[in-house]
Amino acid sequence: MKWWNSAWADDRLDEVALDTHRLLPSRLIPAVAAAAITSMGVGLTLALAWMAAFLLSEGLARLASRRFTPGVPGAPAMRQAFVLAALPINLTWAWLAAMLWMLPDNALKLAAVAIWTGQLIYTQNFRHQPFALLAVSAVAPMASLIVFPIFVFDAHGPAANVARWSLALVVATTINVMLTNRAAAKRMDALTRGLREERERALEANRAKSTFVAVTSHELRTPMNGLLGMAYALDRSNLSETQRRHVRMMIKSGDSLMQVLNDVLDLSKIEAGKVDMEHTSINLHEVVLAAADAWRDAAAEKRLWLRTEIDPACPAWVLADPQRIRQVLMNLISNGLKFTAAGGVTIQLSGSRPDDRGVSQIRLRVVDTGIGVTNAFHDRIFDSFTQADDAVSRSHGGTGLGLTISRALARQMGGDLKLESGRDGASFVFTLNAQVLAAPDAGPIDEREGEDDLPDLSKLRVLMAEDNAINQVVVRTMLEATGLSLTVVENGAAAVESLRIGGYDLVLMDINMPVMDGITALSTIRAGQAGDAELPVIALTASAMAGDRERFLAMGFDDHLGKPVRPMELLTAIACASRPRPRPLATARS
Repeated sequence: MKWWNSAWADDRLDEVALDTHRLLPSRLIPAVAAAAITSMGVGLTLALAWMAAFLLSEGLARLASRRFTPGVPGAPAMRQAFVLAALPINLTWAWLAAMLWMLPDNALKLAAVAIWTGQLIYTQNFRHQPFALLAVSAVAPMASLIVFPIFVFDAHGPAANVARWSLALVVATTINVMLTNRAAAKRMDALTRGLREERERALEANRAKSTFVAVTSHELRTPMNGLLGMAYALDRSNLSETQRRHVRMMIKSGDSLMQVLNDVLDLSKIEAGKVDMEHTSINLHEVVLAAADAWRDAAAEKRLWLRTEIDPACPAWVLADPQRIRQVLMNLISNGLKFTAAGGVTIQLSGSRPDDRGVSQIRLRVVDTGIGVTNAFHDRIFDSFTQADDAVSRSHGGTGLGLTISRALARQMGGDLKLESGRDGASFVFTLNAQVLAAPDAGPIDEREGEDDLPDLSKLRVLMAEDNAINQVVVRTMLEATGLSLTVVENGAAAVESLRIGGYDLVLMDINMPVMDGITALSTIRAGQAGDAELPVIALTASAMAGDRERFLAMGFDDHLGKPVRPMELLTAIACASRPRPRPLATARS
């Protein structure tokens, strides 16, 4: 009985049962048409009797299929009941054809053959389905096409025999086609299952890669925070020139490693389609000038010029993602300086007139006087982990990910990144589409705000929640020269308890900690369950992937610093977060 049990273990029967329940109207329409047409031959009474029998059989099938639910496997007993309930439907159609065949008018036998043949054609829909369902659907019309022409056909002679054997040939051909289609369907099912399994394996591999990259990022940033933090501390100590040079080489190497890690993280998010674009009001001119200023010292160190040329007609205020624009622009400037030995780099900003929707195409062109790119490598340089050739990789370094990431980001912003020329220097053109905005009105300026509002760090009491002993030492070392009071606890619960006692001006909060994580601790603080609900809280965490800063700020943190943290960034964040809240200004005086 093994074959019997296996027949009802096939979950494809569930799909057919659901379709049978759902597609009832599509079966009722031809049944009504058949009853109306055959009533002219068998009479209205028999036609209505057949219609009543058909509706009864459909009702049985509907009762048997109503217990099936999408996504929930049916029980073997449910599947058996459904297949048995499908048998009366096929017998009802075969009975209609048999009534037509038994009538004296031989012309009606053609109508009977048409119904039986139609049943066989309909049976081909089940070539992918279990054999039990195929047999239930095909047995009645096949048997009728053999039994009735041979045993219930009162005709003799060569013509009658030709008709009999022709119908037998129809049955034989149908069986052959069924077997052929069933074999092809099995091969297709096997191929589909293989493709589905391959897809699942690919998705699982991609999920594993994303998890690995995220975990690797977090686990690398934590020790790198200790390494670079101590290197920064050494750089501020009394060292000889040789020692200071060695320490700064350590810092530069650590920064290079973190850049590689950031590139891999960005590429992983781009491949997974998880890059979120921010749309905020920005001054594009200032973004370009700030990006250029960030590289002026590096250009001066190589004795190169770095120029910015901004078309006055280019819109200044647009709706765009400043972080992503800056990321692409910084990468292009970095490449230009890296591959240029003499001359310099020029950054050109221009934009088209806004269209009817107020959208302008912004064009950023970064031109250098460096080694250039030969035509053979114009497309290749945008591939992942690829540079123009191995000699370039050896002499200039880099992972070959910067341009890949930059082009992907440019296309997400509705633009592109292309290489226009390349023999005598390179010219990269970064385009994006942005909504043009009117320049914001300059609000009233509080003349009382300024340097006097900067807090005296030596008077601050700072609480840090950090479970890693090395990171505790790093932050303490970075802040000891300021004279501020730093208290360290090892988890969010301890931080909440300390805040209830009071006396702190600011909190540095790690995110992943035992007992209570940083996000839960922040929620407790903002709910007013740990003293001042408005107390500044800075996220100090190894979660530093693109978009993490915005995510943490949306949670209620006042700032976000990704590890490894730089001393100046930490001091700036503390100073800004501790600055007194701006007071409202009177707009009119009496």
